[in-house]
Amino acid sequence: MDPLFIQNSVLSLVLGFLIGLQREMHTIYANKTQDFGGARTFSMIALFGYLSAWISAYSPYFFLIASVVMGLLLIAAYIVNSVSIAEKGATTEFAALVTFVLGGMLNFSLPIFSVFITIIVLFVLNIKDTVKEYQRTITKKDLSAAILFMIMTFVILPILPDRAIDPMGLINLYRIWIMVVLVAGISFFGYIAIRILGSAHGIGAAGLFGGLVSSTAVAMSMARRVHENGFLTKNLALGIALASSMMLIRAGIEMWVINPSLTYTFMIPIVVGTLFGYSYIAMLYFTSKREDIPQNIEFKNPFDLKEALVMGLVFGATLALISLSNRYIGDMGVYTVALVSGIADVDAIILSLSSLAKSGLNPTTAHYAILIAIVSNTFAKAALVLFFGKMELFRLVAMYYLISVGAFAVTVLMMV
Repeated sequence: MDPLFIQNSVLSLVLGFLIGLQREMHTIYANKTQDFGGARTFSMIALFGYLSAWISAYSPYFFLIASVVMGLLLIAAYIVNSVSIAEKGATTEFAALVTFVLGGMLNFSLPIFSVFITIIVLFVLNIKDTVKEYQRTITKKDLSAAILFMIMTFVILPILPDRAIDPMGLINLYRIWIMVVLVAGISFFGYIAIRILGSAHGIGAAGLFGGLVSSTAVAMSMARRVHENGFLTKNLALGIALASSMMLIRAGIEMWVINPSLTYTFMIPIVVGTLFGYSYIAMLYFTSKREDIPQNIEFKNPFDLKEALVMGLVFGATLALISLSNRYIGDMGVYTVALVSGIADVDAIILSLSSLAKSGLNPTTAHYAILIAIVSNTFAKAALVLFFGKMELFRLVAMYYLISVGAFAVTVLMMV
């Protein structure tokens, strides 16, 4: 007997058994009445799929006929069970259909493909409860934002011209929109993480993922909370430091996406600054009172059409200002724009400098300007903590900035 036939027959039984076992366990733990076959039935379905595909080598239409018969049987099973069960889904029937196809795949492709699909099916079937939790957390507005992100990325971006559209060669819609998609995408990831994990779970989620959305918003919110929770100043400083720690990581990602060659100079400084910063964060953690502080920080969804258009205008204006400054004033003009822009936000200036460094701007000038923007933004956040918080909190946060951003700045100056 052909060893391959034996192998695939046994494998089809095993794969079908695993999917059927998951369905059986789901009905047991959910306290539901089993409405369809279990592990043994699914094993037979998978074996039937393999044998149908194997026989099709001798009877060309056998697999097609078997597929139709299988589909009709599953439709009949669904109709019968719908009559007796009040809340009836179609997941088990579709899982059975996929199991039949998996068995057939064993005859037409390498076994690894069937095993891979089985793992994916088991994963999808097993995340029902998690999906239900996310459905309660994610709002319709968040779903609309995700759809808008896909439109911005896969519909709008490809049709924009990758060239300057003005006589002075300042406005490249394609590059501007890439920046919008990148920044909003990073922020959206942090926003969804906060929505799923909940910022109310404490400074860990609020600080780390909130820093991807807006480290400034986290700093302002936690600085205000020090007036209510003065005895937990170190915890609040820890949250602000965690949020601010994402700035260097985020800057590195943005530079790498737009201009990888520019990132090489900053790679070591970012690692050094981040490690120094997290060393200080660890010290704060081990010397602070182990109490979790709910942080109900309200973040705006970064994907709103109006917000995206405003962000595009900001990026376009920043690109134009840097280009004009470099063209007519020189390096000092670029540094001035970096200093002023960095006070409000580092994303626009970092992405603009990264883009222009590919098309005429001296890379060394770009390096120094990015450093100035990051330092400028750090001073701005420190000033906000001082204004909205207390002196003790400011001292702790300022020490983090001195250690983390200071180490980053020194390492950049040594490498440029």
